[in-house]
Amino acid sequence: MSELKRDVLEVLHNLNWLIEPHNSYVELIEVKGRSVVIRCVGHCADCETDCIRVAFKERMPDIKLIIQ
Repeated sequence: MSELKRDVLEVLHNLNWLIEPHNSYVELIEVKGRSVVIRCVGHCADCETDCIRVAFKERMPDIKLIIQ
């Protein structure tokens, strides 16, 4: 497993712990180069605070995040 994928999975783990009470979760779809594709399911998928994108930007500012 690449270091990038490991870092992505760590961020997802922490996010899922936070958004689980909102009946939501995020999952990894694909890592290709510096692009990371994730899917958000539940109430947080349409949240205006965009905490998922913020969490990735803080931890991994050099990736291209694609949320499905």
